[in-house]
Amino acid sequence: MPRYPLFTLIIFIAFTSFGQIGEKSFFGGVLYKSSGLGLAFQSKTEINEKMGKQIDLELSTFRHPQEVKTFNTEISNPTPYVYGKLNKAALLKLYYSRSYKLTQFNDAQRVGVDVTFGGGLILAFLKPVYINLIYPDNLGSETIVSEKYDPDKHKDKNQIAGYSNGRLGWNELATRPGLHLSAGAGFTWGYFTNYPKRLETGFYVEAFNSGLPLMAFAKNKPLNEGVYVKLFIGKRNYKN
Repeated sequence: MPRYPLFTLIIFIAFTSFGQIGEKSFFGGVLYKSSGLGLAFQSKTEINEKMGKQIDLELSTFRHPQEVKTFNTEISNPTPYVYGKLNKAALLKLYYSRSYKLTQFNDAQRVGVDVTFGGGLILAFLKPVYINLIYPDNLGSETIVSEKYDPDKHKDKNQIAGYSNGRLGWNELATRPGLHLSAGAGFTWGYFTNYPKRLETGFYVEAFNSGLPLMAFAKNKPLNEGVYVKLFIGKRNYKN
């Protein structure tokens, strides 16, 4: 895996795109996927009447499929937390896709349909989980202490009051590279206006060597698959 995977992909895309001139549209919007929520951006270029290409950038949360939030019912004003969660994760994706048009745009009322397939690189950001723990003090009462979650040490659920302040752990941020493949279908309408809209949905696979270390008591799979939905609003650039 290259030391700077996202930079390498940018250079590759720039090289493959050189000399190709087509009508372009730029989109931005929201993303729903099986493992999280996020923001998505897309640049689409028409190569000819049937084929196109696109570059996608996504930033999303990542949720392990076996995460279950719980409360400590033994204390007042508990906050929810996931028992066994080692790290919180976010994914930055950059990938290149090709698209094939199934319908053409003949007027402003028609919906254009295309299918897409492509792949690229992922950079996962991992922030360790800190929890609030209840400890007795010398006066016989209780005090709250924030500690980095350790599954070998923090086994008593009744001692956990919830997550600590979200600012803890940023100085321990780690990254993991991965790969991404996806295939889907896109529906674009308002194409002949300055601000077309687009809905895209499909399937994806994310691969990480040895998986992401998210949960202590569940398998962290190297392959994660699911479905996604993107809802965009765009800006169309007309050819001269």
